[in-house]
Amino acid sequence: MTNREAEFPLPERTPANPFGAVVEDRLTSYLKISTFVEYYHTLHQAGHFYPYDPYFDCFMLFHPGLGHPASSHEWQETIPQLLETKVPILVTGYTEYDMKRDIDWVKETVGGEMDMLMEPGENRFRSLRWDINDLDPQDVSCGNWGVWAFRGKRYETTRKDPE
Repeated sequence: MTNREAEFPLPERTPANPFGAVVEDRLTSYLKISTFVEYYHTLHQAGHFYPYDPYFDCFMLFHPGLGHPASSHEWQETIPQLLETKVPILVTGYTEYDMKRDIDWVKETVGGEMDMLMEPGENRFRSLRWDINDLDPQDVSCGNWGVWAFRGKRYETTRKDPE
């Protein structure tokens, strides 16, 4: 949403809307779709979405560029906080290469502190439109071409019977 004010005016930040949420659609009285113009780690530190429910909540990252050299620094603080919630994180990518780069970056950043929930593969619900990079005509991609999912590592505990 940054630098898109001319295209899509942002709401004023008020005490009732401190993070500049744009409510895009209210599907029912219990479900709404919102876009926030704030970094997730700011919302996390404020406890805005707390408590998290791993059965009903998820985070959706549409081709976020986690491993892209130009944007990975923006995710450095956010990814550990997403993993802390133990909520599924679904991620899409433009190409197989894009997804692999994102996965490698996440694994490098968090080490073994993640569980892979869905192996990367082609997204059956991807965009059917192919885009060509004007600067490199051999670079062809498709919005949300692939999808994969992970979450913060869950550790199973066992009880030891007292003797």
